[in-house]
Amino acid sequence: MILQIFLNGNDIRLTLKNGNKVVDSSEWLGEYSLSEQLLPKINELLRKNNIDKSEIKKVTPEISQTSGVTSSRIVQTVAKAWNMG
Repeated sequence: MILQIFLNGNDIRLTLKNGNKVVDSSEWLGEYSLSEQLLPKINELLRKNNIDKSEIKKVTPEISQTSGVTSSRIVQTVAKAWNMG
């Protein structure tokens, strides 16, 4: 199972994929609140689909050029930490 985090400016989308199949996704506007909302939104998406955190084998960030530096670093840090742990 793969979790993709898309960051495009202030738009954030989480996508759960099993192979090439999209299982579910969640989108929200994260202006000035990404650091407070990202992990709870990931937990919410996993709970909604009855997926344990251990089933996520990889988190991949995709960040657009229009995204802010701080938001980009938050997404990259969450992805790196998840993939290391």
